[in-house]
Amino acid sequence: MKRGVGKRRFCSFLVAVGLMAAVFLFGCAAAEPRPPGVSWRISFSVLPVYPKSFEIIGVGPRSMAPEELKAAWQKKAQLVAGGHRFKTTPLVVHDNEAIGYGVYWPIQSRSVTGTIALLD
Repeated sequence: MKRGVGKRRFCSFLVAVGLMAAVFLFGCAAAEPRPPGVSWRISFSVLPVYPKSFEIIGVGPRSMAPEELKAAWQKKAQLVAGGHRFKTTPLVVHDNEAIGYGVYWPIQSRSVTGTIALLD
């Protein structure tokens, strides 16, 4: 093997490892912090809608009562507001069912969606 070919392969290897490391480090989204007292079975998604508005989605198993999800959503809204006053839209509860690829039974979940608008 010639010396130039070995160097090219090594450089290609380093570039590939660097790209994989960058995808691993920067391609992962951090999980939304969970408010204290909220079940580990509930996950949240927060999307900024306008400069002072946020859409908050809370998802949990369908076995969880809608009132429990709404209470967890309220706690998350207070965490997102960070001590500011806010108003909310009416909360919408959805019962979801999906059949994933290669899964032979439905995956059931319940979600609560609403938007907060900071007042100050």
